[in-house]
Amino acid sequence: MVERMSSKERILQMAEEAAAGEEKKTEKKKKATTRKKKVETINRYKAVWKVFDAGYKEVDCFPYSEKDEAHARAKDLTKKKNNNHFVNEIKVPMEDQ
Repeated sequence: MVERMSSKERILQMAEEAAAGEEKKTEKKKKATTRKKKVETINRYKAVWKVFDAGYKEVDCFPYSEKDEAHARAKDLTKKKNNNHFVNEIKVPMEDQ
């Protein structure tokens, strides 16, 4: 017939199992891999004036300092092609130097 364990024996067995479980947890923590840090990229933008037609197709592009030239070009294209043209300020990524 199978003998039953006493309460004292069960408590000791449970304590041994808990200690073994703690050892396994510490082993797993030691084996953890390190992650690579993400490199931050700084995106720089510059403002330009772009001339568009009525269908939002880009026709011409001017640096930000040449706003008057962009408006003159839009007005000239509107007269020549008999189609509405307009100017918008757009931010575009800067080229790396």
